[in-house]
Amino acid sequence: MSLNKIYRVIFTIALFFLGSFVFAAVSPAVADSIEKVLNGNVPPECQTCAANTGQTIGASLSNIIFISILIVLGTVWFYITYKKKYIIAIGSFLAILLVGSFFAAPYLRPKYEPVNCPIIISNSKGVDVFKAPGNEFSEVSAKAPVAVATSVAKPVEKSAGASDEFTTVEDSGNATATSKSSSDEFSTASSNEFQTAPVAAVPVKVKKPINYKMIYEPVVIFLILGFISLFIKYEGFRKFKGLFLLAAIVYLGFYRGACPCMISSFQGTILLGLGSPMPWENLLWFLLLIPATYLFGRVWCGWLCHLGALQEFIYRSPKMKILSTLKAQKILKIVQISTLVLLVVQLIVMHTNIWCSIDPFLVAFNLFSSNITGYVLLAIMLLSSAFIYRPFCRGFCPVGLILGWVSLIPGAKRLNKNSICVDCVSCSHQCKEHAMIHENKKTVLNTQNCIMCGDCFSSCKKDALLVNRKK
Repeated sequence: MSLNKIYRVIFTIALFFLGSFVFAAVSPAVADSIEKVLNGNVPPECQTCAANTGQTIGASLSNIIFISILIVLGTVWFYITYKKKYIIAIGSFLAILLVGSFFAAPYLRPKYEPVNCPIIISNSKGVDVFKAPGNEFSEVSAKAPVAVATSVAKPVEKSAGASDEFTTVEDSGNATATSKSSSDEFSTASSNEFQTAPVAAVPVKVKKPINYKMIYEPVVIFLILGFISLFIKYEGFRKFKGLFLLAAIVYLGFYRGACPCMISSFQGTILLGLGSPMPWENLLWFLLLIPATYLFGRVWCGWLCHLGALQEFIYRSPKMKILSTLKAQKILKIVQISTLVLLVVQLIVMHTNIWCSIDPFLVAFNLFSSNITGYVLLAIMLLSSAFIYRPFCRGFCPVGLILGWVSLIPGAKRLNKNSICVDCVSCSHQCKEHAMIHENKKTVLNTQNCIMCGDCFSSCKKDALLVNRKK
């Protein structure tokens, strides 16, 4: 069995384990921050993602049907490709497990309430009160919600006939009158020296806690990119590229729900510059890729990007040379630049992240779209990826375009040819990204398009390719 087939078998097994935590009541993106979902809040890093705001338990049955159809189609696809009966067995078991989870979910929910977990409920008058789930909190009656003192003492004129030094007057039910004899030091009277008066509530600005998960994930990815860049020159290490791409699909794609990603982080950076409030932690997904690309090369696109990995696993026609000429690459670059300009203009005019509501990758990894446009774009992406290598990356991805520009900065780490190159066709045939194109008996290297996948290294018999920091 070839190494490529081994990767696809591992991918099938990964999808099998994916079914163990897909209950179809919510998407993996919602499960990313389950404690906030239970409180009815959307994670701060995904507040603009329509996929998160549209998830409801009522849609679980439709999700079950949709996911089951995808499993059946995927099983048929793999069986036609590899003719292995165990693929049908795995697909059938996964579908049964998924459908069974829908019926088993009510029995798996806990039947008790945590002891030390106060719950906020609303009574018939719309007043929020505490309900005590355990014995450490006393339940508050819905008819007597907890009142917070909102009054202060207010001095008034003292009448001449009053025999007491201090008196208290009832104020609209907020204070309780205390009756004592006339000889008491404190008593109720029509005249008093101090009187309670209501004051307006002062709004308190609550400081948002730092989302540390949005910090350490980009940092860990930054370190992994450095590790890949260090060992990419070894052929034995390059054979594990498929495992890195598979891990990106499983974790950044299905587990994290593709939210946040570098594109949403890029748009958040633009919106923050325009004055819109944005969690600064979310910006790290894009901002850390810039120094990582300069220091380690454009390794993110070729080894860890879950968007590119999904397209690469779908690609089924390596013999079809679509968009492989120099002219085609120039047209794709014009389209990519136009997409970036339109995206920035839309952000400037509307101050809204529209892309998250129609993102086909968000639909693919969450199996949900808030509108029909998302499903249409997903179908176009899946169909084009089967015949064209990474069509979105090469023609539309704004972050890929920017990282390509970073690789052109003097001193940036990138792929280069040395004087030993004889302009053969070996590397151009191996490069699916078409960063190497052989025309007119000359091999042209487009550094901006190179994603540092490393496929061309093994094909070069002259050792004419190297990764360095060319001035």
